[in-house]
Amino acid sequence: MNEPEDRQEEIDKVAAAWAARLGGGRLSDAERRALDRWLGESPAHAAAFDEAQSAWRKMGELRAAPGALAEDIVAGQTVGRAARPPVQRAGGRRIWPPAAALAACLLLVAMGAVWLGDPVALLMADHRTAPGAHQRVALSDGSSVELGPASAIALHFTDDERRVELLSGQAYFVAAPMNGSERRPFVVEAENGVSRALGTRFMVERLADTVEVVVVEHDVEVALSGADVEPQSAVLSGGRAVRYAAAGLQAVRRVDLERAMAWRRGRLIFDRRPLGEVVAELNRYRHGRIVIADPSLASRTVSGVFDTVDPEAALATIARDLRIRSAALPPLVTLLY
Repeated sequence: MNEPEDRQEEIDKVAAAWAARLGGGRLSDAERRALDRWLGESPAHAAAFDEAQSAWRKMGELRAAPGALAEDIVAGQTVGRAARPPVQRAGGRRIWPPAAALAACLLLVAMGAVWLGDPVALLMADHRTAPGAHQRVALSDGSSVELGPASAIALHFTDDERRVELLSGQAYFVAAPMNGSERRPFVVEAENGVSRALGTRFMVERLADTVEVVVVEHDVEVALSGADVEPQSAVLSGGRAVRYAAAGLQAVRRVDLERAMAWRRGRLIFDRRPLGEVVAELNRYRHGRIVIADPSLASRTVSGVFDTVDPEAALATIARDLRIRSAALPPLVTLLY
């Protein structure tokens, strides 16, 4: 494949990732800015994105009525109506119709999201970890970040601030203090909130519907802004935590730091945690996804101490203790019902 074709393939993959992310729900402000920047870089980006969105919509039609994409899908057998043959290119090479190629790309992105995580986080990240992996990142200002499994960050250091964006997962921060020549504040952005280090050590974690900030040492100011919420803020001292979402800040509460930081020692400690949250955490330690097929099960509570190196054993124990059933659909999905 020549260089222009290589470049177009890369553009198509990025466009497919953005279309898949948009199909999963509303973009955060940071994601919207990143998409706008990418679209503005080249007319080819915008054209590929339009085609990817069209293919995504057709995939939705295909789920409802398989005949909707019959003319654009070339496979080993005909689906519905006769499939359209690939286009013949000069030189004898064959290429697939654009909608079919993009649909295949979107399918790969969707499978990659199940296997590796949010594709947009992968595209935007400066540092990321695979499921079950940890990584310590030394930053240019002397700060450090310990990334939990299936986590990603993007760095936005300027002359005015040291900003780290948590794209997915969880991260433990040791912020270099403002003193001497370092006058820039250290802040961590996640969804519609910013955590500003007034001390040194704290953790930020993106959960399914909320973001949690846990302070280990000194103080951290958590501030919210955005169209969906009035500006709010709270200052947390060591041993305190707060969660926030689009609706606003929840109450500041005291936490057991040994339990909250157990993941750094290879343990997961749950004390009457909802099954939905437990499953989301276990998903960071394994390839594929655990899916709760019966929504009524998500609120059932889980207590126990589990080893992160064996998430399958943890899942089996939880299913047995809650007297629920599981079914594996290798290699991507395990259902709880």
